Amino acid sequence: MLGVITIGQSPRPDLERVFGARAPDARVRVRGALDGLDPHEISDLSRRRTEYPLLVRLMDGSTREIGIEWLHPLVERIAREFADEYAQAVVVACAGDFPPCVCDVPVLLPGRIVPREVAAISPRQRVGVVTPVEGQMKAAAAKWLTDGFLPFVTWASPVRHDEIMRASSAMKEADVDVVVLDCMGHDEHYAEEFARRCGHPVVTAQDISARAAAALLVR
Repeated sequence: MLGVITIGQSPRPDLERVFGARAPDARVRVRGALDGLDPHEISDLSRRRTEYPLLVRLMDGSTREIGIEWLHPLVERIAREFADEYAQAVVVACAGDFPPCVCDVPVLLPGRIVPREVAAISPRQRVGVVTPVEGQMKAAAAKWLTDGFLPFVTWASPVRHDEIMRASSAMKEADVDVVVLDCMGHDEHYAEEFARRCGHPVVTAQDISARAAAALLVR
């Protein structure tokens, strides 16, 4: 079994599909950090001050921004639940600088996996980074600088098609080797359109993470 934790609410058929495609023999189970919370509890979390807001998708398709520090303990609890249910590995479906989770099985953090692969395909280490919300841009720029890159950062929500046009137009003028759609909600269709509009190669955190997770599973 592969456990996938979305930082919002489940179900997330998009995550089930992409991880299932990379690991067709695995049982992919997706749970949300906000599953079981009522609207008032979620609103309370979204009102708390934070320097690092993350975009979370709710069951009704709406989105909120919640600080990474408030989501971490919820995610860690679910990771341990997956371990108790004999998952071989767990993926935190967040491409930001998510803190490590204490757990008895490997917990994959896309924010650490993605830069390593991008380094191999970016000869000048000049990378375009697309975060899901504007408030995450500063933290993303700092993270990618720390990871050894010269980042050009913009933002586009994975659930707002109109934002592709603004972000891809900005990225078109950037001197980058590759563009990273740095949110687990950006899928391959989003990437195809973004690449067509900006004229640069585009990779997604979603696909890179799914391939890494599949490599951990015993066949």
